Amino acid sequence: MLINDIQEGEYGLEGVMQWDLFDEEIEVSIDEDTDIAYAEKCAEALNNLPEETVREIWEAAKRYCLFFIDLCGEEWDEWNEMTIKVTKETPAEEIKSQIYPATLIVDTPEGEGIGYHLECNCSWEAEHGLEITILDNKLLYLGAYEGCGAWDNFDPNRVWNFANDIDRGI
Repeated sequence: MLINDIQEGEYGLEGVMQWDLFDEEIEVSIDEDTDIAYAEKCAEALNNLPEETVREIWEAAKRYCLFFIDLCGEEWDEWNEMTIKVTKETPAEEIKSQIYPATLIVDTPEGEGIGYHLECNCSWEAEHGLEITILDNKLLYLGAYEGCGAWDNFDPNRVWNFANDIDRGI
């Protein structure tokens, strides 16, 4: 099993798993109406993300970071805690060092496929963090944590969804 130490929690089952991409143990939160077999499929999918999806995550996270830095303006330098300087020229994969995964969230599936979202912290937006939502290895949402499940409606023009590669003027 990929998910270990499974026990009853306040909203369903809880456990832990190793996320190989970050070589870190993260919490797993399984909705009360979801079975462990489905949660295991989500954990397996997470640990077997295609390189293309991983690249999309880094690119979207970089867009989120640059947008947030631009949004903060001059105040950014006062409370910036990043350990790297992110510019348009920064290779996207370097943003990985500024993301701190916390929880794999497995909601009750509302359709076919393997869908889940992740709650992460990031060094550029300590208050709202970072959320990554994936359905069948497709990045659907990356932005501030909003509890976006894999079967939510994702507007392709929504500026705060950095999985959308739209012009934000940054």
